[in-house]
Parts: sequence; C-alpha cells; structure tokens
Amino acid sequence: MKILIPVGGSIDKEHPRILQEFITRAGAEQARIVIFPQASVLAQTGPDYVRQCLELGAKTAISLEFRQRNEADSAENLKAVEQASGIFFCGGAQLRITQLLGGTRLEQALQRAYQQGCIVAGSSAGASVLSKTMIAYGKEGPTPRERIVQIAPGLGFTDRFVFDQHFRQRDRLGRLIYAVSAHPGILGIGLDEDTAAIIENEETIHVLGSGAITIVDGREMQGSNIAEVERQQPIAAANLRVHVLTTGCSYACSSAKAILPLPPSLAE
Repeated sequence: MKILIPVGGSIDKEHPRILQEFITRAGAEQARIVIFPQASVLAQTGPDYVRQCLELGAKTAISLEFRQRNEADSAENLKAVEQASGIFFCGGAQLRITQLLGGTRLEQALQRAYQQGCIVAGSSAGASVLSKTMIAYGKEGPTPRERIVQIAPGLGFTDRFVFDQHFRQRDRLGRLIYAVSAHPGILGIGLDEDTAAIIENEETIHVLGSGAITIVDGREMQGSNIAEVERQQPIAAANLRVHVLTTGCSYACSSAKAILPLPPSLAE
C-alpha cells in the first residue's frame, strides 16, 4: 500500500498523535525514519524530529543535514532513503526542498521508496512539496483572484492532489479554489494546523488531528472565467464541491463520497 501523509503545520508535540500515527504506519518499533529538514533555517529542526521519533518508539531515526545541491546524491543519503520505512519532510519554505532535490538521483530514490511502500509525510512546506503540482506561495483571502497563487513543480509523489497548509489559520481558501479552477481534474486539499490527511493508494483519505481539512473538488465544475480575468480581479467558478472534514472522517476520491463518523450514541 502507498501512504502519503501531508500535515498542515504546527504539529502538537505535547500530544503527538499525528507523529505517532506516522511512526506506527512506518513500522512502529521496527520503523526506520529519515528526516529531511532542508525547508527550515533552524539548525535544531532535524535533531528535534529525530529525538521525538525515537521517543515515540521508532527503531532508528536520522536527519539528512545537507544544504548544497551537490551533496544530495552522496552514497550515505541514497542508502538512508533505500533503507527507510518512513520519510518526513519538515516545514519552512518549500522551494528550499525542490531546488535541492529536483532532478537528482536522491529524488529518484525517494520516488522508488514510495512506490515500494515507504510511508512519506511532510508538514507545512513539507506537505506542499509532496504533489507534482505545488502551491509555492501566494496571497491570503477567501476570494479567488487573478495572481493569488504561484504554482511550481513539486516532488511528484502524486499528480492527483494539490496541497495547501496553515489553511484556516492563514485564510487560504481563495488560492486553493484558484488552483483547482485552473485544472479541475486535480483535487485540492487544504490542511489546518495540527491536522493530517492520511491518503491510502491515492484513493481513500482519513483525517487526523485537532483541526479540519477542506477538500475542493472541481471535477463537476460547469465553467470558470479564470482564463479571462486580469489585474487581480476576482474569478468566477460554478459548481465546485467543497467538503470540510474533521478527525475520524474519511473521503473516497473516486466516488467523491465523504463519510462522517456516527455520533457516539448511534455507534454503540
């Protein structure tokens, strides 16, 4: 099974249920975790994640601390990825990740690892880079407007979704709607802080965390004037479908069906 876990950033490390779920799915006490801290400028980012992964029961955890593109394809980095059962991309600035890894042998090794069943997760910027089409940066606001978002190539673990993070906290609905309206075949997933979308085989999404995920589905969009609007004016898009899902909810991508958990009184 292929599992992708984008997280909206600001993971609660006092109650680390998202990181615990990542470790558990990566093998629990047999988990071999590799951390990519390159998005962050803080020297302690990688070591902090290593420490927490070990505290949560992983067998091994290492942080690949290279910061130059010509260091990416070292034998040590390639071996670490080949042996990993879980890979985690930290938050910061997503272009720091893609400019280091894009087109390298290490990027190819990451793709092979994912296809062979390694769990791949990322928080904040680390969530954005997981998709082939990546939201690089943009402006806040609930209304989609011309030039509200900048799109760039991501690492391409999936071409079915586009992810945005810190979603509700930074008012990013407008730019996700714009991205989906530009290519309605891509499912938009907005991730609140401390909230994960656990995506199994690019088909089933499970929600975990203290916030919500917002799914923008444009597959039944009737039309948009996105190609005609200029000068940062608002765009129109008709018949988008939007779902807001919280922990315990799931979503079947092919059928576009959201499943909400039963109330406790009915589940008994």
